[in-house]
Amino acid sequence: MFNRSMRCCTAAVLCIAAAWGLAVAPAQAADYPVKPVTIVCWSAPGSPVDVFARKLAQLLEKEFGQPFVVETKTGGSGVVAVNYMLSRPADGYTIMANTATLTTLFSEKGVKFKPADLHMIARLQIDPFGLLVPAGSPFRTIDDMLKQAKANPGKVNVGGPFAMSAHRVAFEKFMEIAGIDATWVPFEGGGPVLTAVAGGHVDVGHTNPGNAKAQVAAGKIRVLAVSSDQRHPDFPDAPTYKEKGINLVAAQWRGVMAKAGTPKPVVDRLSAAIQKIRQTDEWKTFLKQVGQLDGYQDPAAFTNTVLTEMKDIEQVKKRLGL
Repeated sequence: MFNRSMRCCTAAVLCIAAAWGLAVAPAQAADYPVKPVTIVCWSAPGSPVDVFARKLAQLLEKEFGQPFVVETKTGGSGVVAVNYMLSRPADGYTIMANTATLTTLFSEKGVKFKPADLHMIARLQIDPFGLLVPAGSPFRTIDDMLKQAKANPGKVNVGGPFAMSAHRVAFEKFMEIAGIDATWVPFEGGGPVLTAVAGGHVDVGHTNPGNAKAQVAAGKIRVLAVSSDQRHPDFPDAPTYKEKGINLVAAQWRGVMAKAGTPKPVVDRLSAAIQKIRQTDEWKTFLKQVGQLDGYQDPAAFTNTVLTEMKDIEQVKKRLGL
């Protein structure tokens, strides 16, 4: 009898505890954050996405009154960082700053995570691609470059980040639309591409012109054209691809995501804070300083962008036999 009473009591206590847990979980999510938050970054300190993550962390800390700490997890072009975030609880206390490079990873051999494992929170920046040449290049305009590439298929060398990247995918689409054939020369990131362009080691660079402001100002590099929908404010003399009849708008993006299953109130609070931050003069000044454009997308639009780009990448890989 005693044992049966104890069992009943224990069951009642467990039920009450479970009900209490269900009751407090939404309340805790609504109070988020109540402790420090980690922003995982897959690229080395000083890289564009690292700079982005640290500025966002600074402003989120100011908004929420809790520390937001950037933690670097390099390796596998982001695979290590994504896996690390996915190994943590889906509570919003480990989130990630990521780039369009993410969309190249889903179809890589050995990568186990899928888009459904991630919850997109916000896309904040877009960094258009561009065709960059050394100051002394015979290509004075994009038309010069296209003419040479059409007349000599495969002879124009185009340097860009990595063998497979958002930059490569955009350039493959550019070639398809423009009806040209050029040779892609991969480098380990955008910095080495700019060095190669400035030194005349490649005919053309296809990377983010926003990162070349110093070299352009110093007269070492010229921007022939950009992939944005409108002319880039930092390079107003450079036409868009669309202006030259190449119907392509593409960009590297940077945004924030969390593990799937993160409570909606947490996602909503982060999303609202980011919306508020992007309206501030401090954020707008930051974008201008780093040569980036506002590319805000909410969770739904951001998710759609990732899925669309993933399909584009799969098509390009299939065409290239990669």
